[in-house]
Amino acid sequence: MAFSLNATMSPPLSALSTPHLSAPPRYRVGGEPVMIFFKVRDRVKKAMFSGSSLADLNKAFLEKFPEFPKESMRPFNIVHRESKIIYELDEVEDLYPTVVLEMRKAEKEEGIIRKRSGTGYTGIERDKIVLVMVGLPARGKTYVARKIARFLTWLGIPTKVFNVGEYRRDRLGAQQPHDFFAPENTEGQKARLHMAVAALDDMITWLFKGGRVAIYDATNSTVERRALVSSRCSREGINKVIFIESLCDSKEIVEANIRETKLRSPDYEKMDPEAAVKDFRERIKHYERAYETINDEKLQFIKLFDVGRTVIMNNITGYLPGRVVFFLMNLHLQQRPIWITRHGESEFNAVEKIGGDPDLTQAGDNYAHLLAAWVAEQTKALGDQNEVTVWTSTLKRAIRTAQYIPLPKLHLRGLDEIDAGVCDSMTYQEIAESMPEEFAARASDKLSYRYPRGESYEDVIQRLEPVMLELERTRHPVLIVSHQAPLRCLYGYLMGMDQEECPFIPIPLHTVISIVPKAYGCEVKSIKLL
Repeated sequence: MAFSLNATMSPPLSALSTPHLSAPPRYRVGGEPVMIFFKVRDRVKKAMFSGSSLADLNKAFLEKFPEFPKESMRPFNIVHRESKIIYELDEVEDLYPTVVLEMRKAEKEEGIIRKRSGTGYTGIERDKIVLVMVGLPARGKTYVARKIARFLTWLGIPTKVFNVGEYRRDRLGAQQPHDFFAPENTEGQKARLHMAVAALDDMITWLFKGGRVAIYDATNSTVERRALVSSRCSREGINKVIFIESLCDSKEIVEANIRETKLRSPDYEKMDPEAAVKDFRERIKHYERAYETINDEKLQFIKLFDVGRTVIMNNITGYLPGRVVFFLMNLHLQQRPIWITRHGESEFNAVEKIGGDPDLTQAGDNYAHLLAAWVAEQTKALGDQNEVTVWTSTLKRAIRTAQYIPLPKLHLRGLDEIDAGVCDSMTYQEIAESMPEEFAARASDKLSYRYPRGESYEDVIQRLEPVMLELERTRHPVLIVSHQAPLRCLYGYLMGMDQEECPFIPIPLHTVISIVPKAYGCEVKSIKLL
């Protein structure tokens, strides 16, 4: 059986088109009237528009809001139908059915295009936090740093990694010989110190511009270098400095890191693999000669042995540091594919209704058979069928989609579709006509909008956290059969995307998305089965 696929390290979202959610048609002057919504603060009014100019649009607005002073009118704010960026409307052809046009004051300084601050954590602990990676090369520091950043970003906490190696590559060039890193190379040491300070400066600047958690990713292999970071943070009033030392006694893990991770590193791009491995081993030897492990019990630190096999903590207090520790306890380096797919077409999909607990259509059942055949091929290639686990939601359409797969299954409520509340079993057109205020509120802020008596995307992200932690802990391939909203959130987490992007990630029907997390990104394949 043949299946089509598209492989890439980071696929454009447009590559994952959704059959039932194609872009709405562009407004045609002189064509059929189009349903639009005018919004002023919390008030929304529906209108049928058939005009040909912005003047006609302003007139239609004033008919709905006659109390609004003409002299206060500004260009309407509109959400671009594909990019979802908010901009000022400058031509009526940009209108589309059920668009929300908001009349509001201009944003100050930042302009209309903006990014929200994190909403995932609202506790009283608001300290700036610096996580400082420590360890020899090929010990998984960058992998761990990026994992932490991805986790906290997904929870809505402003987090950023400052990788000193990237500063070195950008400013000094990527392919430096191994003796550049030798302890006795004073010129090399001076150059690397300048890069470390540059990254430190940018990190401090970012933190005081609204950042919350900064991850300083470098070897930081000596007491002197760690003291430099600590003293600089202390001078800036940042007292929550936590060192995360990655130690590795397993020669197998180190060797795998050398070959898998470093051969993909920009430092060895287009270099002969054997020459790259030899050079990198020499670089490690230089660091080993100068390496000093953390022994100062006055410091706040976490020691990871073999990336999560053993975790030792010292002076770790606070809510977020505790969350980070728990997350680190679930990490490992074993590569395995994570396959995500929506359920097959349901009876509600066929009529464009949301929510409910409908059964599959014939097309959906056909997909279930194709999915089972595809999984059988993959498990055969992996060599051990019992190593693969299937996770589904508790809803009928997801369970039925996995029914022909003879593998262990877990049914998790955390994977259920977003609860549409009072809008359950309705079409978006019905919501627009009978509940225009709700429709407009959702269109204006899809991430935070909560269906009446239902959920928001932020709620879905919160309830997915235990699922995500279990996914990080699992060392074997996993097939997840779920729904559009939870899969959008999981895909966003795995790809390191911001919360704001999650509600707009296309997850097509009848398609498996294979994701293999790696140190420098994810290997992604989109496999269309039907």
